[in-house]
Amino acid sequence: MVVGTGLLAKTFEAYNASKDILVFASGVSNSKETDPKAFKREFDLLKATNKAYPNAKLVYFSTVSITDASVNTSAYVQHKIMLENYITKHVNSFLILRISNVVGAIGNPNTIMNFLVKAINEERPISIWSKAERNMIDVDDVFYIVDNLLMQKTNRVTINVATRNSVSVQSIVEEIEVFLGKKAIINSIEKGNSLPIDTSSISNLLFDIEAKSGNEKTYLKQLLIKYY
Repeated sequence: MVVGTGLLAKTFEAYNASKDILVFASGVSNSKETDPKAFKREFDLLKATNKAYPNAKLVYFSTVSITDASVNTSAYVQHKIMLENYITKHVNSFLILRISNVVGAIGNPNTIMNFLVKAINEERPISIWSKAERNMIDVDDVFYIVDNLLMQKTNRVTINVATRNSVSVQSIVEEIEVFLGKKAIINSIEKGNSLPIDTSSISNLLFDIEAKSGNEKTYLKQLLIKYY
């Protein structure tokens, strides 16, 4: 069963008919969210879903930002930490997936790639953190990784789902500039930090993805060609 209607929910629709796997892809999608009511709605739905399907393995999408010191005190990340703790204590069978910045054909306008492409294309000024890194991953690659983890009967663990190397926001902007043939209007802010992500537990799957789509800047180019 799949709970949700957004990009991840549509990507995992093959699991709609499953009685053993419950893909929870509904809830707060904007990392800038601060409204307690929005967080409560997701928490209430998660608890109700777990109660309704106590014997299914819960697949929950969290965020790699939990380990990012520059943003992990935000209301959104603290909410994700709270839900992770709830799952580990109250759900019998689960797979918590801390995903990075997902890129796909549909999705909310607040994701970094959607925001940057739209702003640069419309020649709107953007502020970027000069020292920040982000980790982009194709939603189809998220499915490939998670589907394999589920086939391997992976259970009661938290796994980072990301590409092997994070890239500076400046480099992402430069790749979009080349792709669109437009220069970004940038206000550079001296903030941010590197974003190392431990992907050792999915290393073999990343090798498969890299063989198909490359890595770092090559991977970014493939994302732009595929979705924009």
